[in-house]
Amino acid sequence: MAMTAAERKRKQREHNKRLGVKDFRMELAAGERQAIAEMAELRGYEDQTEYLLSLVYKDRDVSRKEEAA
Repeated sequence: MAMTAAERKRKQREHNKRLGVKDFRMELAAGERQAIAEMAELRGYEDQTEYLLSLVYKDRDVSRKEEAA
């Protein structure tokens, strides 16, 4: 039997809680939003959040390499 919308939502909330998912909100000017959208598209990302996270991970990796050197 298929899950109801309420059951799917409850399951998603439980999943997010297990992963420690929290909302992150940013106030951005129109130009900043446009730059993110343009670069995400240029780099082939369908999701702007995924693009921003990729930048964070790249920066983290570079920082770790610098610290190890």
